[in-house]
Amino acid sequence: MRKLAKILGEADTVLALTISIIAGVLGLTSVTSASVTQNAILVTLGILSISILRDRWRRSDAIERTVSVLQNFTSAATEIEQVKSILEQVQVALASQSLTHILTTAEQVASEHTQARESSGRWLFRGGTGTYIRAVTLPGLIKSARRERRPLHVRLEILDPTNEDVCERYARFRSSVSPLPDGTGQVWTTQRTQLESYATLLAACWYQADYTLLDIKVGLVGTMGIFRYDLSDSRLVITQDDGFAMVVPQEGLLYSSYETELRTSFEQARHVQLDAAKQIRLSSEPTVGEAVDLFKAIGVPLVVSHDLIADIITKAIHAQNPYI
Repeated sequence: MRKLAKILGEADTVLALTISIIAGVLGLTSVTSASVTQNAILVTLGILSISILRDRWRRSDAIERTVSVLQNFTSAATEIEQVKSILEQVQVALASQSLTHILTTAEQVASEHTQARESSGRWLFRGGTGTYIRAVTLPGLIKSARRERRPLHVRLEILDPTNEDVCERYARFRSSVSPLPDGTGQVWTTQRTQLESYATLLAACWYQADYTLLDIKVGLVGTMGIFRYDLSDSRLVITQDDGFAMVVPQEGLLYSSYETELRTSFEQARHVQLDAAKQIRLSSEPTVGEAVDLFKAIGVPLVVSHDLIADIITKAIHAQNPYI
């Protein structure tokens, strides 16, 4: 059936071939006249011409169909790319609008802090005594700012070391959730809490003298919380001792709300007059006498034993990461 259909599809070619054979045979046998043979040849040529035109029309139709299919394919491919682009934009938008994402390991928290410090021109902190601030955050921020020769704005809200009640509550809480020594090799006591806050104050003054483009302010509070807040230009990292951490991206909906919260809280703290520290010349390794003069100048009396001032200096200048 397929062969028959193919033959019928080429009927004009078969007809032309048949006429040419018959005309040729009749011409050779002299059965017909020369004029009849010539007419047969003309008919054959006419049929062949029609066949050629028909083939061209078929090819033209096939080409048009092919072009149409290719155009449709190109259009579909373009639409697919557009849809893909829209989906990518939606994905970015959803990610940017994400409220928070959770960190569950110390390595993730450390990595997030590192990224937060990169090229950040400001840092807002609210927490306990600022131990990690002294050991990691402040040195890292100043190193980056010094390399890029740009100003750095830092606001620290820490526990008031002269408020023994809040220091005792903080120490009791920390020791209850983490009874073992931390990365510094020490456990939390009221005295240690006071020393750590004093050390953060001394470190703030020392770094202020070391890097003149540092604008740092410290506020002291008489209440404690269980979370620490670190806000940079790119994100807010909220951490808790030996627990999960949350990250709020700068593009997120809650970032500006948390920033307002931290600024409002800082404004209510007792501000330390760190500018007065500029009157005190601090050595690269401050002496006990320099430390005593410094705390007197900034209006924060030393309520710990004189023998512990050397420990304050060590904690301020050679701070240890408590989470290693």
